[in-house]
Amino acid sequence: MELQSLLLNNKSWHVRTLGEKAWLLEPEFDGEVLAEIHKLHALFEKHEIPEISETVPAYRSIAIIFKEELKDFGYVAELLEKQIKPSENVEVMSRVIEVPVCYDLGLDWEEVSSHTGLQKQKLIKAFESAEYPVAMMGFLPGFIFLDGLDASLSVPRRSSPRTKISSGSVGIGGSQTGIYSIESPGGWNIIGRTPHSFFDLQSEPPMKLNPGDRLQFKGISKDEFFKLSGESGDG
Repeated sequence: MELQSLLLNNKSWHVRTLGEKAWLLEPEFDGEVLAEIHKLHALFEKHEIPEISETVPAYRSIAIIFKEELKDFGYVAELLEKQIKPSENVEVMSRVIEVPVCYDLGLDWEEVSSHTGLQKQKLIKAFESAEYPVAMMGFLPGFIFLDGLDASLSVPRRSSPRTKISSGSVGIGGSQTGIYSIESPGGWNIIGRTPHSFFDLQSEPPMKLNPGDRLQFKGISKDEFFKLSGESGDG
């Protein structure tokens, strides 16, 4: 069911329902959409609105999960518009985190090089020249979606997904970069592995990254990878 628009922090957002207890807000404006989504997410966290259970930012939208079933759009819209004041300043916590990655453990360099027309070392140089904002987490527990991949490095996802991708694998899928936090199936092109883990089910919260954090990759050798990861490297 489509609803209407909300004006939050001087930005217009189109509202769609997601079941009985959630709304999906999509931008009705151009510009730095992801930055505005992260700003709105920070504002919701700042105000700790009692009726809201959680907000979940994504690339082009932000979901609002409410504690109770929604029956009166007008009441809830007025509540949110009063809480999130026009042009309210908020600091979006953003860290720059260096992520070691062993490119020698990449599985799809031949395919990536063939599609882009670039040799491996040029691909690595271009890949490491950017900072990658954390856009969202999903589709598997701890999977990290990153924004900022240069268009020259865009590669279609594999036509035949693998049944097992190792934890820490760094991949390219379309115009996105991602990190597999746990071992799982996957169809992204794997260009390396990081020994760092950003996801721990025993921790609260389990994810050690926040939307808006920026990752910068730095190459390491196989020996460094296995030393940092604690894996044996056999086989």
